[in-house]
Amino acid sequence: MENRAAAAGAEAGAAAWPQFGVVRRVRAALAMRCPRCCRGAVWARPFRMRARCAVCGLAFEREPGYFTGAMYASYFIGLFVTLPVWLWLLLAGAPFGTIVAAAFVLVGLVTPAAFHYSRVAWMQIDAYFNPATFVSDDGA
Repeated sequence: MENRAAAAGAEAGAAAWPQFGVVRRVRAALAMRCPRCCRGAVWARPFRMRARCAVCGLAFEREPGYFTGAMYASYFIGLFVTLPVWLWLLLAGAPFGTIVAAAFVLVGLVTPAAFHYSRVAWMQIDAYFNPATFVSDDGA
């Protein structure tokens, strides 16, 4: 009985916030915006996530381990950026050392951006598929 009441409360709270579609969520992720309102900035400065959204008050820090999935997003961002370069070098006949050096340089340059975008993308994906997760402001 309690589960039904909790689910009904979560659904009512989720209805209070607009449900954004895929295009809006992708734009919000590229602009690094809040997953609940798609307007507030997630990052205060490089490597410093805001505690809460300035627009809707959503707590960005979730439970421990929440951003583990963002590592996969970061990996795919890095792969998406570096693959064309090292594939082009490989097909152009560049020496193996040059290809490895180029890959390391690109990964070093892309990693900070991938860290930021992967966290925001992970929250946007979660908000799209599980909007009830973002009803509560306590980060849980």
